[in-house]
Amino acid sequence: MSKIFSVCLFALIAVTSAFAQKNNTWRGGAPGHETEWSYFKNWSTGRVPNEFDRVLIPDVSASSNDYPVIKAEKVEVLSLQIQPGAMLTLLPNALLLAEEVDLQGFCIGCDRRIVLEGSADAATN
Repeated sequence: MSKIFSVCLFALIAVTSAFAQKNNTWRGGAPGHETEWSYFKNWSTGRVPNEFDRVLIPDVSASSNDYPVIKAEKVEVLSLQIQPGAMLTLLPNALLLAEEVDLQGFCIGCDRRIVLEGSADAATN
């Protein structure tokens, strides 16, 4: 019985860990994809952010100076923080869904293209 309990507990921990909130920080500058949001090498975790990620866009002006651009796609993240001096660009057909947004830096095109989850706008998108 204890062996079955141990296996079930291990499975529960593994599933919970897979869906745990993770921090994913923009690095940018990947050759040929310098500003592409959807390119895995531009992110600290080595994968594109998803709905379980807390996304941080720092000021990278001292390193790559390449800030993310979201093209014609729908992106969903848990939270987004753009630090002072940093920038994010959403092109006309892009949409970003997030539960929390902290815009301390610049966000081009974000005024109508960031939707907070749980809002009336999120229900229509």
